[in-house]
Amino acid sequence: MILFRKTLRTMLENKAQYLGAFLMVLISSMLMVAMTLVAANLENLFNIFSSNNQLADAEFSLASEMDLKDLPERFNAVIEQSSLADYELNPGQTLRIFSANKQLNRHAILEGRDLGSQDILIDPLFAAANNLKTGDSLQIGGRSYKISGKMALPNYLYIIRSKEEMINTPQTFGVAVLDRQDLENLANKSDYYTVRFNSRQNIHEQELLFKNYLLTRGLEITRWESTQDNPRVSFVALEVQTLSTMSKAVPGTLLALSVILIAIVLKRMIQREAVVLGSLYALGYRKTELLRHYLTFPLLVAGAGGILGALLGLAIVKPMVNFFMTVFTMPVTVYRYDNAVFLVGLLAPVLVLCLTSYVVIVSLLRISPAELMKGGRLSARLNFIERALNLERFNFNTKFQIREQVRSLARTGFLLFGVIAATMLLLYGLTLQSSLDYMLQEGISSLYNLKFEYIFKELRVDAPPTGFEQFNTIRVTSPIDKNSNFYVVGALPESTRIRLKDRSGKKIIPDRVVITKMLADKLRVGVGDEIEIVNDIDLKAYTLTIEAIADSSAGEFVFMPLEKLNAQLGLPAKSYIGIWGDQQLQFPAGVLRSTKSMDAVAAGIKNLIDQTSVLVYMLTISAFVVGLIIIFLVTGMVIEENRITISLFKVFGYRAKEVNQLILDSNTLVVILGYLIGVPVLLATITALLQSLAGSMQMTIPARLNGWYLLFGLIVVMFTYQVAKFFSRRKIERVPISEALKAGTE
Repeated sequence: MILFRKTLRTMLENKAQYLGAFLMVLISSMLMVAMTLVAANLENLFNIFSSNNQLADAEFSLASEMDLKDLPERFNAVIEQSSLADYELNPGQTLRIFSANKQLNRHAILEGRDLGSQDILIDPLFAAANNLKTGDSLQIGGRSYKISGKMALPNYLYIIRSKEEMINTPQTFGVAVLDRQDLENLANKSDYYTVRFNSRQNIHEQELLFKNYLLTRGLEITRWESTQDNPRVSFVALEVQTLSTMSKAVPGTLLALSVILIAIVLKRMIQREAVVLGSLYALGYRKTELLRHYLTFPLLVAGAGGILGALLGLAIVKPMVNFFMTVFTMPVTVYRYDNAVFLVGLLAPVLVLCLTSYVVIVSLLRISPAELMKGGRLSARLNFIERALNLERFNFNTKFQIREQVRSLARTGFLLFGVIAATMLLLYGLTLQSSLDYMLQEGISSLYNLKFEYIFKELRVDAPPTGFEQFNTIRVTSPIDKNSNFYVVGALPESTRIRLKDRSGKKIIPDRVVITKMLADKLRVGVGDEIEIVNDIDLKAYTLTIEAIADSSAGEFVFMPLEKLNAQLGLPAKSYIGIWGDQQLQFPAGVLRSTKSMDAVAAGIKNLIDQTSVLVYMLTISAFVVGLIIIFLVTGMVIEENRITISLFKVFGYRAKEVNQLILDSNTLVVILGYLIGVPVLLATITALLQSLAGSMQMTIPARLNGWYLLFGLIVVMFTYQVAKFFSRRKIERVPISEALKAGTE
């Protein structure tokens, strides 16, 4: 009990250090539990929804109808014909209407009731954005339909018009479900097929076999989209993967900082209490009792922080899941709380901090009682860094500040690691913004010299409209990476719509086979190498020889002359599937497969950049707080270790400004070095993260950091440093001149 009271008294005397460690443990435990459980809940809700409502494995369109009689049994699959139609409710406002399916991609009722006569179901985001309520009426195709409720579709969890727009805009685009007979009345209705295999293993191989069978039966596949390549579904997996990664990285970093901090504090405390420790030995306390006493410090910090953090993590799971449901449209059937995750979030800090502290304490308690009562066995030898620096050539101020760092490598390492972590936290959102902006400005905008892209449902051989260029394209897979798809584009050799350049900035025209650098790096090929590709539609294999590499960040493409591509595909030399131009054209219903507006693509990326602003603000504030805690704690340690020195400076007549400069400014170079190390570490981390998420995003984003953001980050870090110094000056002012006299008397 006596030792326990000493523990509480010591923690109150040094509350800043222990409070800082407590907060980092709390945040670490909270984020670990919350992020892990939110990711698990999203994955669980998706799995339940996709299973109960039979999410299809692929959607495809054929040039002609097919007989479904024998196919389900042959491939052990469920196959259903579906329909959809895009209807413009108001100018610039589109509702994509699907038929109510009985087998695959079945809708789930979120509010209201199911379809009846003259009823329609709409998605909740579109309804909320346009102030539509259950019971309201919509005029579609000259007929009035009553909104019977709100629904979700398993193949439209993330509701976007096309994968190029990237972000959902419920004010202008939504999805709805009509009875199949009602949908037949819409003029621009189109039919397609969905397939789901009963065996849930090797889906990709089953798709290939099914696709190959259709081709051997003479059926022409005009469109094929695997669900794993559908961003409306895969964005959920992307979010789960991101949260899972962050649930390990961020809490792990904060926990590591807590471990280092507690280890430093305990080591200094035991060294400072060497005489007291020797006296306790002399009074009969055993090493095991003293070990338990000093382990109480990390146990209290980690236990209190772990328990409170884990409970807070549990408390915010439901609000966070509900927040994600404002982005992803899924029925929330159950909230999942895993006791194992809670225990990990609770016990991980306790185990890690106590084990680390045990090692530190045992190594220090090996000193004999006699030596402890003499003041401890503190080495007076210079370490190898101080010997190598030869500090005698510097003036006193520089010498003193350097010694403050090299004579306490653990403290310096803690500050360095902490600034690196704060830098990564600070610049994480800014780097994402900068990367998206770079992809838009240096990638998409610099590659495409056009405003509109129109892709037809069927090949054309007639002359394109005036001012437009024709092109052909196929989606292919490389045998090197079967899970990655890219496009081979056949363009006019003299094309002005595609702007390619090499690393030196020299223009490349698509009169040869040109591969973008991103794809070349991924496939590990260079000029003169051959690549094998397989057409995703007809499964035919081709071989291309790379003749140039374009330094483009627009994505993964291979460009080649139009006639050369057509010759490879066995098509008429002048045939094309799409056109590029600057004017908006009108085509008869059923002619176009897709329309892409480059302004809409740019707007989508800009909207995504704008949406990350909230993340940037949150991370900036978090980085400021974490950095402030770390720098304040380190400067506090410097002051405590130099109380006698500070007192002597005052005795010798040093002014307050000079004392502050000597004591507090000694960490400046470490802070700057931590920031400079943190930037490349962050870029490498984000590059790895974006590459791992490239499949789910259906795009490759290069990691970039704008120079202004870099400067902003440095300003924030140095401002945090100055704030910490400002609060620490009061500690220096409270050190009395008599401190040095007391030390001399003792």
